[in-house]
Amino acid sequence: MQEISAPRSRPLSILLIDDCANERTLLGARLKRMGHKVTEAPDGVQALSFLAACQGQNDLILLDVKMPGLDGFETANRIRAREREQTDEWLPIIFLSGKTDPRDIARGIMAGGDDYLTKPVDTTVLKAKISAMQRIAEMRQRLLDIKQQLELQAHTDELTRLPNRWHFLAILDSEIARARRHGTPLSLAYLDLDHFKRINDTRGHDTGDAVLRQVSAALADSVRSEDSIGRLGGEEFCICLPGSNAEQSVEPCERYRSLIENLVIDNASAQGLKVTASFGLTGFNPISDHRASLLARADKALYQAKQAGRNRVVVIPG
Repeated sequence: MQEISAPRSRPLSILLIDDCANERTLLGARLKRMGHKVTEAPDGVQALSFLAACQGQNDLILLDVKMPGLDGFETANRIRAREREQTDEWLPIIFLSGKTDPRDIARGIMAGGDDYLTKPVDTTVLKAKISAMQRIAEMRQRLLDIKQQLELQAHTDELTRLPNRWHFLAILDSEIARARRHGTPLSLAYLDLDHFKRINDTRGHDTGDAVLRQVSAALADSVRSEDSIGRLGGEEFCICLPGSNAEQSVEPCERYRSLIENLVIDNASAQGLKVTASFGLTGFNPISDHRASLLARADKALYQAKQAGRNRVVVIPG
């Protein structure tokens, strides 16, 4: 009989759960010869711990039904429950069993299994089922890629590639909660490009867009690892500076201001164009502040910076 060869596809990362060391070794060796990466677990408890630690790194679970303590059915139930609770991605499960009773197969499917292999496992059947799971894994990966792209689009400003207003405000809410919980300092800087309307009116919107992109890229490249920057709209940006009070945040804000002032805009219609920015900086008061009051005070400081002549950092303490 001619052996059926599975179509070439990407190798799978397979978790093999079986209490019998000899059967794990034999089946694992066959899977490895097929080009797959195999991780072995001797029981359901260790398998659950491994899955929790290696979330998103597995493509398939091969799960023995008859195991002492936590059997295969209960292990599958717990895997599916964890996926529901933590909104983890679904992992295919193929049960391994010496039983062929239809009731056992039905019970396995009801417990959360997707397929069934009878021991001793036939090589031709194993290859066919693994090939089917490879197609599922590839489809699953495409769906994950699409999901990540949609999330990126939802969170990112299209022009500057910085976090958009809603994503930045979510980051700020998280940092406010952390500062209040741990009693750590937090400051916020509002910045606005000076005379930006004049750039659009005299140099054109293409130049204005080039300015926004290059300023954003320069800030993103130089911002401290602990800081977050987002575009709130138009020429307005915000920087969240956790771990620093307003006084300590003056130095990085001056550095960002100087960076913008010395930026050479790479655009044909931007020759001789100098760009500056005004900064309004304030600190978080855990007793009286919330997000709206923090933003309002930073905006007030920004207004004072513009009134004082622009291209400067003005601080209003929290």
